Formats: sequence, C-alpha cells, structure tokens
Amino acid sequence: MFGSQALEIALSLSLIYLQLSLVCSVLNEWMAGFLNMRAKNLWEGVRNLLYDAEGSGLARQLYDHPLVKHLGRAGRLPSYIPSRVFAMALFDVVAPLEESSKTQTLTAVRASVAALSNEPVKRVLLNLIDEAGDDLKRARENVERWYDDAMDRVSGWYKKRAQSLIFVWALAVTLAVNADTILIVNTLTHDATMRASLVAIAEAKAKEALPPDAQQTAELIEQMSAETKKLGFPIGWTREPGLPTSFPEEVGAWALKVVGLFLTTGAVSLGAPFWFDVLNKLVNIRSVGKKPERSQQQKELS
Repeated sequence: MFGSQALEIALSLSLIYLQLSLVCSVLNEWMAGFLNMRAKNLWEGVRNLLYDAEGSGLARQLYDHPLVKHLGRAGRLPSYIPSRVFAMALFDVVAPLEESSKTQTLTAVRASVAALSNEPVKRVLLNLIDEAGDDLKRARENVERWYDDAMDRVSGWYKKRAQSLIFVWALAVTLAVNADTILIVNTLTHDATMRASLVAIAEAKAKEALPPDAQQTAELIEQMSAETKKLGFPIGWTREPGLPTSFPEEVGAWALKVVGLFLTTGAVSLGAPFWFDVLNKLVNIRSVGKKPERSQQQKELS
C-alpha cells in the first residue's frame, strides 16, 4: 500500500487533474455545440446507414420528413433522432400511406420497399420485414433495433473525435496555466499543509457526483479554482525570477518544464470521468488505511 505521503500526493494530483479535465470538458462541449458536431456526426451516420453518401437520396428525404425535421432548431440539423421516430419516418418515406387507405398493411409496405432503387437498403428492409412475419409493429421494431445498432457505432466515432479534441484542449489548458506535474509534485512533497488541504478538498469532492451539464461543471470549476487559489498553489506563469512559476532561465530547467507539462497533458487528456474514478479509489484506499480513533475510555486506561 502507498505510504501516507505518497498517497496524499497522488490524491492531490488526481484532484488537480480532475479540475483541469473538467475545464477541457466544458471547452469541448462548447466547441461541439458551436460547430454542431453531434448533429454532423449523426447526419454522417444516417447517410452511411441508408447508403446515401451524397445525402441527396433516402437520407435527405428522411431528414425532410416532418417527424425528423422538427427535432432540429431552425436552420440546423437535429443532434438526436429517437429510434421510434426514425423507423416511423423511414416507413413513411419508402412506403407512404395512400390517401384511399385508412391503415397501412405490411404487404403494402413490403411491395413499396421491393420497388426501391437503393439496393442495399432494400435488401436490409426486406429481411427485417420478412423476419417480422405479418406483424407491422414488429417490423418497425426490427428497423428500430437496426438503427440503434448503427447509432452505437456512430457514438463510437464521435467519442474518438472528441478524444482527439480533448488532447488538444488538454495541451492548450496545461500550457496556459503552467500546470507542471514535476513542479506540483515537488511542492506537495515539501508542503505538508498544502497537501493536507488538497486531500481534504479531494475527499469532499469524492462524495459528490460529476455535474450533468456544462453550466454546473463551470460552477464546480470556479469553486475548485477558488479553493486551490487560497492555498497558493504553484500554477500560472510569472516573469518574476526565482519563483517556482517563473519562466526557466536554463536549458536544463526548460527541458524539465517541458516534461512536466507533457506529463500533465497526457494525464488530463484521459478525461474527467477517469480522474473522478481514480479520486474515489484513492479516497477509499486512504480510508481503509486510517487507524481507528481510540475512545475516551481507552485513552484514560492507557
């Protein structure tokens, strides 16, 4: 098990990494919203699912359907399409209900699907329809599952792209605030008071859940920044020589600074959920390792 000092340093580092990761998460969400990344990712996924690379065939017809179109804000693509809405809109696009008919039959749907010029989608839909027997509802449910399976892959694409952006944000934030892991560890090693204060903050944060949205995340970041600022934490840049956060003056010091900054970048790019989980595990380890306090009676007898 960790020694007490090493465990406290690890806890303090996890807290700092968590704070910086939360900053990156907020920046990433802001960028994703500004660039409409989720909607574009979904649009790409639907085009891929419906074999419509140019976005001028089935995918465009689906997005122009009233059930789907209203999901996006004015002039913007929707960032989410429920599977039920997708199935209903797709059936209405490939097999619209005739005005003379009051209800839609699976036989009529199959006939319309069989006439599609989009061969890959036709084959998929015919298989899903045939598997449903004579049950139109079950056929729609099959299409919903087909869509959900595809969206799982699309979510994977988005996460990979978001992770790439997180690394860029991690590097930018680390450089901006001079979050040097080597400097932080050296400071914590020699400052027991600061270490104890950070551990107390870490234990308090471990009892809370990660914020569900960007607004609450920003509020948490502001709170954590205020708490660490009071401690005189070695972060930020200064031109005053001789201070821990001043610009290095020698080549060796610069090399050490670069290593420290890249260590932080790599750690922060792992993301807030990762460091929140690590924080909780370290807090649990520390709690288990604490010696139980003696009662007043035990103290009097000793």
